[in-house]
Amino acid sequence: METIDAPSLFSWTQLAFAGLLITAGGWTLVRSHQPQVQNIQDWVFSKLWSAMSEQSAERVEEFRKPLWLQAHGNVLEIGIGHGEGLMLLPRTQSDESPKVQGVTNYVAIEPNTFLHAKLVENAAKAGFSVNFDAETCPDAAPNATDSELPTLTIVNGTLDGGPNAIPSFVRDHAPYDCILVSMVFCSVDDLRANLQAIQHLLKPGGKYIFIEHVRHTDTADTTVNAHYVPGSMNLAVWKMLQNVFTPVWKPFTGNCHMNRDTGKIIREMDGWSNVEITTHRGVENPLAKLMPLVYGMAVKQ
Repeated sequence: METIDAPSLFSWTQLAFAGLLITAGGWTLVRSHQPQVQNIQDWVFSKLWSAMSEQSAERVEEFRKPLWLQAHGNVLEIGIGHGEGLMLLPRTQSDESPKVQGVTNYVAIEPNTFLHAKLVENAAKAGFSVNFDAETCPDAAPNATDSELPTLTIVNGTLDGGPNAIPSFVRDHAPYDCILVSMVFCSVDDLRANLQAIQHLLKPGGKYIFIEHVRHTDTADTTVNAHYVPGSMNLAVWKMLQNVFTPVWKPFTGNCHMNRDTGKIIREMDGWSNVEITTHRGVENPLAKLMPLVYGMAVKQ
């Protein structure tokens, strides 16, 4: 069993709780001022994500890179954020100007408009011609298109409504060969509705490729981490901390839940011909211990 240094753990949790409770209190004061509160939450999250995205990308890149290299054809990415993963897509070997290879069309859903400017910048750097969906982004400036580059179209929306409430542009460009999701399903309003929409949008044999942070699972799961010793973590304690922190964590982190059983729900969902999931338990710091990862692929029947 894991030996926990109580003073260091509780000093860290006390400090975190102080900040989280102050923030949660602030949200309580503005909760009655809808819809402005959503814009405030989006703006706050965009600032936090700008500060945290590089560190988050570094943490997941070793797992995400081999997955994203499998993207091809008509691709949809849900919750693309700043587009940090676009440079991980298959590329030509040219030293001067490597180009995206094997991707013919890319649809990028991102409901936080404060992230769009950086997304446009990163998509252009990754070798895409960038457009906005006119229906969901009517105020966005049109972008010049380059017919020699694959097009990435930004859609302001979600899949929280399930198969019956998919944004028109996303639905009209289905079916998709691949749907990519990275560190997103912790924060959606309805996880199962999103997964149902993904199955609806994939072609038969299409791939749902994902990496997510999740609730701690039992030690029987396949776990890959050179520094993790199976049975060394007191999972009951860390599960309890995930439950305690989530209510005060999510108001200022874009509705992020530390305690969702995303991997289990994906694995047990009907409609897949094959599901491959691996669990990674971080041990380098308390935040990593609070956010184990699952990553892999599910293939539609």
